[in-house]
Amino acid sequence: MSAWQSWRQAWARRRSRLPAQVAALARPLPARGTRFEALELVVLDFETTGLDPTRDQVLSAGWVPIGRGRLRMGGAREIRVRPRGAAGVGQSATIHGLFDSDLAQATDEAGLLAELLPALAGRAIAAHAASIERGFLRALLRRHGGVAPPNPFIDTLALERMLLEGAGERIDEHGGALMLGSARQRRGLGAHAQHSAVADALACAELLLAQVEHLGGVSRVRLRDLD
Repeated sequence: MSAWQSWRQAWARRRSRLPAQVAALARPLPARGTRFEALELVVLDFETTGLDPTRDQVLSAGWVPIGRGRLRMGGAREIRVRPRGAAGVGQSATIHGLFDSDLAQATDEAGLLAELLPALAGRAIAAHAASIERGFLRALLRRHGGVAPPNPFIDTLALERMLLEGAGERIDEHGGALMLGSARQRRGLGAHAQHSAVADALACAELLLAQVEHLGGVSRVRLRDLD
């Protein structure tokens, strides 16, 4: 880990008032030169009430670890989250299929963070259109006394764009060329169950492994090639 990365992680640990985050940040994060075959990461997906982290809420979180270039399904989890306040899931139920009745007995945001933060300790984070997960994770942490996570982020959507541009292919973003399902199909992967947080995380993890293979394989690709 570079001096800058070490300082940034230490700063986050000093500033956080969230015990679970302070504990997670005690574990060093991977250096940008780490080969993928030695990289520990978590592929993360949130199902939310909308796209605005300052207003909308996380209703479900799913994650799948990757270690030494392989899926670690024993560490896969999905946690449902009870919405704050009286607004409930609203119209977002038509997208993710989660209703207020499904979440009545779910954990709260603090319960989610208590389970998620240990899974992120010492790991990079990957997601498809990662700005969404990054923004909601930052908002969650700040509401509970934490700080923005210093973990490296990998965006499989941005990687897919890079691969297409490198091949000189035209990208029809409005036609959905960079959506998770389209990217998976392009990399020879089958259809997946959509709008379940853990299923989407698994689909993204499989896509990332295919992208890494396209870039040269787990023994050649480094974190800095991906983030």
